[in-house]
Amino acid sequence: RVVLTVHARIGGPFELPPVHAAALVLPAAELRRVLDRALELDPGALGDASSQGLLPVHAALTRGAEGADAEALLLVVDATAAHHPAAFGHADGDRRLPLHLALQFQTRQARVVSRVVELTAQ
Repeated sequence: RVVLTVHARIGGPFELPPVHAAALVLPAAELRRVLDRALELDPGALGDASSQGLLPVHAALTRGAEGADAEALLLVVDATAAHHPAAFGHADGDRRLPLHLALQFQTRQARVVSRVVELTAQ
């Protein structure tokens, strides 16, 4: 099992699987390639929890609000909706749903928050 150590705004350092780390830090163009390849190799990759209970969508939604790449966030959110929609009801180790993280960290990303609200309500 491969893990990367990441220092994140939500605490840390965390050991995260590569898809989680990519969701947390990569710009949209690179992230799209990583997600496509990860899903090709493991269709369940977006439903795999880290040792802290984080799914890739949790990691993505903690990206810095000031410089958050809305396109990258929406890539992860939409890929998660397509491949693992139950993720929007999955709480991390601190009992936070993706919606909680979107509201906490993405206040300047109205499109992202709206999409997460919509998917959580489904």
